[in-house]
Amino acid sequence: MHGLENYLPINHLVGWNSTINLVNMPAKFLESKTINLIYNCPLIGYFACDQESPKPIIWDHCREQFLGKMSLNMSGFYFSHHDFKSENVANFIAKFEEVICMSGTTMQYSYFRRTDKINIIWMTPSNFWLDCVLKRSLLTLLLRCSLNFDIKNQNFEDCLFGDYSECRLAKETKNAIIRFMFGFTKYQGFLPQVFMNGSSTLIRHGWHSEFVGADLSVIKNKLILPDCKKIINNFGFSFLWN
Repeated sequence: MHGLENYLPINHLVGWNSTINLVNMPAKFLESKTINLIYNCPLIGYFACDQESPKPIIWDHCREQFLGKMSLNMSGFYFSHHDFKSENVANFIAKFEEVICMSGTTMQYSYFRRTDKINIIWMTPSNFWLDCVLKRSLLTLLLRCSLNFDIKNQNFEDCLFGDYSECRLAKETKNAIIRFMFGFTKYQGFLPQVFMNGSSTLIRHGWHSEFVGADLSVIKNKLILPDCKKIINNFGFSFLWN
């Protein structure tokens, strides 16, 4: 078996019951945030950490470059998107987190802030994303996927595994992402090393490098249930969800 999409649609990924649907909880927005841009606004799909004035904000298009700046205690980061699409970006991530929560995982949702720039959003990730570098890498990958999300059309699955160029890396690690969405969110394996490239920190091995081309046995061995979590298997087969 090479995936779940022919058996269970994304809206039924959780609960092990095809009658359960997502309730589409809206993303949590706090008060707006002012961003001090010395240079021009970034292009679409860039990441940046906040900086104390008068230091300029440094934008990264390379996910691996930005991954080296992420840490467990970071307060959040900026992400650039299409104009007036903050709601779409935030609600795509909220929908992904909702799937994980409905699988039985306990986590706090991430929250967001609009900024005074029409193409930049601030995200404070849940600690769930920050406790492992592979999960941080997946989060940046998902944010790129969110660029094509439309709240009205609810094209969630298409943004993950469709034909958009931004979802290519997700599509190439589809089985790993689906298993992750079923609640197998603990990574057991060798964590990526951090490389110094001059004054920059670079993590060259992230989610895509880890799972692209991986067979099901490898995926199931590396993505396991968190400690003290049990799963009820109503199917009786050894597939991605058990």
